[in-house]
Amino acid sequence: MKRTYLCRPATRVFTIAFNLVIVCFLFSSTLALAQDSPGRFEVGGSFTALHFHRAGFGPAVEGDINFGRHFALDGAFSWFPKNTIGHNAMTGLFGVKGGIRTEHFGLFAKVRPGFLTFSNALREETIMFTPGPIFPIGTLSSLRFGRLTQTALDMGGVAEYYPARHWAFRWDMGDTLVFQEKGPTINQIGVITSSFTQRNFGSNHFQFSSGVHYRF
Repeated sequence: MKRTYLCRPATRVFTIAFNLVIVCFLFSSTLALAQDSPGRFEVGGSFTALHFHRAGFGPAVEGDINFGRHFALDGAFSWFPKNTIGHNAMTGLFGVKGGIRTEHFGLFAKVRPGFLTFSNALREETIMFTPGPIFPIGTLSSLRFGRLTQTALDMGGVAEYYPARHWAFRWDMGDTLVFQEKGPTINQIGVITSSFTQRNFGSNHFQFSSGVHYRF
């Protein structure tokens, strides 16, 4: 059974982001005791766009735990029905946001580690080679599809508007870094026999969302 490991840069960045989340959480917990909270919890939904190979659009469920007026734990799960990599995709991001908040407006920065997962992505391809008049002739023998899950890191900004005590309109904009796993594996059998796997690499993808939250 093959094991796939994340590339070292991805692991290093993910570890730094995770440690930053923990530090911000502990720091914000101490400030929360002396600050007027806008409401400890928030839940809501949004419509999210993520440009991964091509633009993907889908609904998202979001939530926050506020620690005072300036810090919060922030998370979101998004679903994209269509994508060029697989039949559908989903992201799960959980981290912190910090910034300034007035009676009606808020402006924050966010750092959210998480994952990006695809269904029915190409994982392995086998090509059979037979002797030809001049060069070997390759024929596609088989394809194997499966779920592909990759490490992600969402960084960017958040703008909020509070028309009433329990309601908030939210707009997110940022860069989603995706640290892609090795794959798919290409097997060449016959006159030319070899097997190779595409290397790990990271990529940047623009992300935007707009939604409504209920605060309580």
